[in-house]
Amino acid sequence: MNVVFYGRYSDRSQTEQSIEGQRKICYEYAERNGYRIVSEYIDRATSGTEADNRPEFQRMIADSAKRQFQAVLVYQLDRFARNRYDSATCKAKLKKNGVKVLSARENISDDASGVLMEAVLEGMAEYYSVELSQKIKRGMAINAEKCLSTGASALGYHVDEDKRYVVDESEALIVKRIFEMYIAGSTMADIIRYLNENQVKTSKGNAYNKNSIRRILTNKRYCGVYTYKDIEISDGMPRIIDDDTFNDVQILMAKNKKAPARAKAVDENYLLTTKLFCGHCESAMVGVSGTSHTGAVYQYYQCVTNRRKGNCKKKTVKKAYIEDKVIEETIRILTPEYIDKIARSIEELCERERNTENLKRLNKLIRENEIATANLVKSLEAGRVVDIIYAQIEKRQAERSDLETQLAKEKIQRPVLKYDQIRFFFERFTKGDAGDINYRRALVDTFISRIYLFDDHMVIVYNAQDGQDINVPISELKGSPMGRLVGPQGFEPGTARL
Repeated sequence: MNVVFYGRYSDRSQTEQSIEGQRKICYEYAERNGYRIVSEYIDRATSGTEADNRPEFQRMIADSAKRQFQAVLVYQLDRFARNRYDSATCKAKLKKNGVKVLSARENISDDASGVLMEAVLEGMAEYYSVELSQKIKRGMAINAEKCLSTGASALGYHVDEDKRYVVDESEALIVKRIFEMYIAGSTMADIIRYLNENQVKTSKGNAYNKNSIRRILTNKRYCGVYTYKDIEISDGMPRIIDDDTFNDVQILMAKNKKAPARAKAVDENYLLTTKLFCGHCESAMVGVSGTSHTGAVYQYYQCVTNRRKGNCKKKTVKKAYIEDKVIEETIRILTPEYIDKIARSIEELCERERNTENLKRLNKLIRENEIATANLVKSLEAGRVVDIIYAQIEKRQAERSDLETQLAKEKIQRPVLKYDQIRFFFERFTKGDAGDINYRRALVDTFISRIYLFDDHMVIVYNAQDGQDINVPISELKGSPMGRLVGPQGFEPGTARL
């Protein structure tokens, strides 16, 4: 008999692995019973409560009229439908075309008792669908009152075993960088370009756009306010951004919204924005411009504290002068030995983080979940208390989906980079044009952690460890020791993502 396989998983937290599990069981069932699977229909991240919203399901119903298959094989009946009306209607259409529905997990005969059993299972599927939805809503409201996770993700946080939000230090640095760049005068386009060029992804693994940046800059969670629908609880979240910075950003966003035309200084390519700091007060230095009586435009970097409050005596410095000094010194350190050292350090870092304790824990939990689910299925097949076991299986499947999502996120955050790949990437920087703006920006973003500017010298902190920071006299550039790699693992968080 010719049959087709129909598979479905219901939400975006589940993965292609959910389909693979259904497919494996169905193909084994078909082989045992002498059926031949001639086609597949698969709906991904689609609810089973409404058949009209499942394009592959509708295509399968339409194809049944061609009479090229005699049965639809599903993992279990709730994959076909969770709504009894839809199930009955669609089965009637299939039956008219000589097609019946087979369940690989539920042994249902064709006699009267089999029809009754099928009705019971369909009713259970619909009941658990409605009940599960209600429980999820109640659970989320209860979790919100306790400031626990309701499933919403936010860059800068991860959720611990007690469902509490905990600061992810590496991601928190990205959040802080976004706020620093915006308050220092960078446009959203500047921030997007910076993040995407450095291959930094959103909490969902996507590239940044204006909406994602705006959501971060307006997210009250970063200043400690837990939010869920109309619930707001102060100090309900671990803080990443201080109140003054957050409020300043909101004021600046409102001002920019009313006056979208930005100042000329911001439109210029100030390469050292977010990297350059005052050596006296350690405040950020931002790009400013001025016009002489002759109409000539001059660009400078100025200390933010000096600009706002006037209580820092740091002098302004010409944009072109200081940027050329930084680019010249950065190109100078890119020796084969230096690149080799960086490449090997990054490779070692990736290897160390490749198999973390959290990865081991998640893999162990998934294996335990598989064993527990298999035991429950055996109990179900043995004819024990169906409703209780069915509920337990649903619970285990939900746990499995959550664990697989956590595992995928853990792996994404820890890319595996090899020495040859890393060295090839860095060697490109030895062949660039020092006058090209894109090359200059890439040099700064990739190699420089921060720069502290004094009146007579600057200290450049590079993303590589080899002794000490570079102390560069402002008057001239002479030989100096290599920069160092900062951070607990030998790299500043985020650097390895390059």
